[in-house]
Amino acid sequence: MQAQLNKKIILWLILGLILPKCEVFSANRNELKRADSLFAMARYTEASTLYKKNFGNDQKNNQSLLLKLAFLSEKTNDYTDCLYYLSKLALVTPSRRLFEKMDKLASEQNLKGYEFDDYNYFIIFYRRYGDYIPMLLLTLGAYIVLIMVMKVRRKEPILRIHKISIIFYLVALLGLLNVPSLYKTCIIVNENTFLRDEPSSASQVVEKVGKGHKLIIVGSVDHWDRVIWDNKIVYVRQSDLWHI
Repeated sequence: MQAQLNKKIILWLILGLILPKCEVFSANRNELKRADSLFAMARYTEASTLYKKNFGNDQKNNQSLLLKLAFLSEKTNDYTDCLYYLSKLALVTPSRRLFEKMDKLASEQNLKGYEFDDYNYFIIFYRRYGDYIPMLLLTLGAYIVLIMVMKVRRKEPILRIHKISIIFYLVALLGLLNVPSLYKTCIIVNENTFLRDEPSSASQVVEKVGKGHKLIIVGSVDHWDRVIWDNKIVYVRQSDLWHI
């Protein structure tokens, strides 16, 4: 009797944990459907409110939702939000056209950080073929190491240049594998944001900038992010930034 009671209690506990999540998922799905209907009827303000309400971690890679949010933000001249959603979309489906769109939009608003350059082109290429490049390079590296091991066993000489080359190759491979984790960006979301030379409110202000600029993050200290601005390292409060 006691065992059956314990089983019932455990069952209700499991249902109590699962059902609320299911209801939230269902509510999100229904609200997104309603937002799609409002979008189709050109009721953009209401649609935007519902889309933003349901833009969470479970929807951060939803390409359709990101495109709609970017479109609605541009339509209301909210260029900071528009560039944020386009930047998020670039993480999912990078393309030359998308980067050029961001570059054009940012140039019209005198915003920095969206220039389409060789580095951005490399990021596009890497994110498209990132699953295959490391495998190819690792296979090549393993083959080279195998050849060197076989030479050692046969007591054949290995040139010093070959030893140095394999070391540089492995270091470069390690760096390439860490590109996605090292390349982090953010957007300034508050007007009159202070860029400082040290991670402290008492430190000297390097420059005061408006919202919308995109920055590359190279580290963090407490609640400050270390970023690149005009080829200089400066610090910005994390509360003034949206991480992409």
